[in-house]
Parts: sequence; C-alpha cells; structure tokens
Amino acid sequence: MLKWFLLVALFGRLVILLIQKFPLPQFLNEWQSCQLCSGVWVFTTLAAIFRVDLLSTIFYELGVGYVPFMSEFLTGAVTSWILYVFEIGFKERYLNITVLE
Repeated sequence: MLKWFLLVALFGRLVILLIQKFPLPQFLNEWQSCQLCSGVWVFTTLAAIFRVDLLSTIFYELGVGYVPFMSEFLTGAVTSWILYVFEIGFKERYLNITVLE
C-alpha cells in the first residue's frame, strides 16, 4: 500500500508540473494556476486508476470499508494537501532569499 501511495504521489506531482508548464484552454486557467486545486483532481484520478484507498486503510479497525467515490476523493484531497504543505515548507526553509542593505 505504501509503495503505491508513494508512486501516486510522485507521478501526480509530475503531472501537476506538466499541467502548469503547458497552456490549457481559457476556462481552465484558474484550475491550472492553483496547485492545491489541480492536485485534488489529479490525485483523485490517480487514486482511482491505481486503486489507492486511504479511507479503508486508516479506519480499518472502525469497520469503514471502501466507499466508491468518496474513498478516492478523500485520498486525492489528503495527498494533495500533504504534498502542498511539504513543498511550501521546503520552499520557505531552503529557497528563502534574504536581501541585505
């Protein structure tokens, strides 16, 4: 499960970078510029394709099983948020430019 989740995260981040590099139709400009927004849809689609399901993995003891669309959507949203926070933290820590006067 963990290797599929990491594969989805890596492949999804690559897809998001490609989406942001190449122009899309006019009505998708807002979706293209928001990394968190596009991440939810990209990771939801990849979670459905690769059958990655965080909902039943995390809440297995509570008896929550596979819920057809909600499981993929929550997996996509959580994955997008985790990678978004990780990248923002990385940028703030290592790519911070200080100008001395």
